[in-house]
Amino acid sequence: MSVNASLSKGTFMLKFRHVASAVVILGLTTAGARASLIADGLTYTLTESATANPLTDQFTLNIAGINGPSDTEGGRYGVQSFAFNQPSNFASALAPSGFTESIGGLNSSGCNGSGNFYCFMAETTPTGPVLPANTSINYVFNVTLSSGTFSGYSPDFKINWDGTKNNYDLISETLTPTPGTPVPEPGSLLLLGTGLVGLGLVGRRKRSKRYL
Repeated sequence: MSVNASLSKGTFMLKFRHVASAVVILGLTTAGARASLIADGLTYTLTESATANPLTDQFTLNIAGINGPSDTEGGRYGVQSFAFNQPSNFASALAPSGFTESIGGLNSSGCNGSGNFYCFMAETTPTGPVLPANTSINYVFNVTLSSGTFSGYSPDFKINWDGTKNNYDLISETLTPTPGTPVPEPGSLLLLGTGLVGLGLVGRRKRSKRYL
């Protein structure tokens, strides 16, 4: 291989690594910090991510430490329902998988249709066995506004558990969302993948021509 060909190959690989590094750095810098609510020994975290629709944000509720050493109630089978305050100009909410959405808050019986909340109820009531110690659960749902933005949205949060206890603490605490990675459009992911593949093909063609 000539010196020029070797230098060109090295330059291309350096540029390609810079592109890949930029993609990784972008993912790290948009992850955002997380704030959590600790109640009855469980850790609740709400992460909010923008979507392609400026009126719709995606939320992820993470619950950690279920039936673990710090869980002061224990014996939990699963979540029967949970609810959040509505943001200004609330239009609709898309329930997580396995749940149905209704308007209103909740009590020890589940979603009750009362108050300025949106509520998600499990399609199938959780039953035994008890969840394994230190179980972690994620619930992903979307909220859509009729107008405006989610700026300053800091909802009250309620949750109803089913388990070996007759009644679990409904919590009723503020759970402030923290920023997460924006949800990419499917077309954007395809474009990124196509671009990286294209860079590889161009480099191969250039190297092939030098050897002819």
